[in-house]
Amino acid sequence: MQAPDTTSATTAAESASATSRTPRLKVIDMVRGITILLVVVGHAGLTPVVLNDMFRDFRLPLFFIVSGYLFSASKYFDNFTALLRTRIFTLVVPYLSAGFLCYLLWLILRTLEPNHSPGIAWHEPMQAIALGTYSGGLLLNIPSWFLTCLFVTQIIFCLSMRYLSGRPLLLQLAAMLALSLSGYALSTIVFLPWNIDVALVAQLFVFIGYQLKQHQLLSKIRVFNLGTLVWMALFLTAAYLNSYVDMNNREYGNLFLFYTAGIAGSLLAIKMTQLLSRSRFFAATLTYIGQESLAILIFHYGIFILLLNFMERFVFASYLGWFPTTVIAVTGSLVLSLVVKRVPGMGFVLGRTRKKAAPPRSYVERAAS
Repeated sequence: MQAPDTTSATTAAESASATSRTPRLKVIDMVRGITILLVVVGHAGLTPVVLNDMFRDFRLPLFFIVSGYLFSASKYFDNFTALLRTRIFTLVVPYLSAGFLCYLLWLILRTLEPNHSPGIAWHEPMQAIALGTYSGGLLLNIPSWFLTCLFVTQIIFCLSMRYLSGRPLLLQLAAMLALSLSGYALSTIVFLPWNIDVALVAQLFVFIGYQLKQHQLLSKIRVFNLGTLVWMALFLTAAYLNSYVDMNNREYGNLFLFYTAGIAGSLLAIKMTQLLSRSRFFAATLTYIGQESLAILIFHYGIFILLLNFMERFVFASYLGWFPTTVIAVTGSLVLSLVVKRVPGMGFVLGRTRKKAAPPRSYVERAAS
């Protein structure tokens, strides 16, 4: 199994119950389901490598675009404290919980086998959790870095758009582009704690998602038309010409190609999701996986792939392929999510409140509600 690509997945938004969800929000849940599956197969060592690298070009941009689409301006522009409080509970608390849980498992495996991670001091993973960044591999639950990044991303976006809202669209776009470029410039100097520089780079993606909702463009996207061919040509060209992309490690390649591939690939993914939504099986399966995207994000690598890596190296001396690894990681995460939800007082791990039980909502929805 190859080393993880450190990509990961999620945001959240408001909606009513699952039964009253609009078709647009159902598609968004499906998009989350597809994207988190792409994240897991990437960490499982998807082959051929060129396919995995191509998915890297739009996996995280798509998460950020969805975050912008589901952002509630009416709820948070005039109540920033509510946004901060909600995001701490739905993003920061799960991040810390998942980090400590993974760290505990790592200590147990390290006790069982001294040669497991011999070059890492016992306290270094805790320092990485505090920094909220990949930290050269010291953040044991690698995908969880995205939660701190998303937290900062939405804080920056809310504060910025509070003052830009109502101004000309081109001015808003210019401001978001300036923030994104400033993040890229900062990343060439220093990797900031809690991925502040990456959060700045992501502002353009969030803004695009926000405008998709403001102008009700999602319902106007058609699966098969000339635009599909144009976006596909743009994505394939940009992905081919650009170098390796990994936002976690601040590897963007050519910035113009990076944004082009990210936006075009995300729109193509939305188009594909609309096509799959015509199948009841795919719609139900991907919606469920999308609703459990937070659980899959924090458990698939920090628990199951970590265990599989240990067993492959020290027990079986052989490696599983990417497909069985993906099945085990996703299934295990879903089962563990069910267990956590049923244990009194453990709901905070998944950003759940003690309110009266409601129909399941996606991580994307819970974080923005």
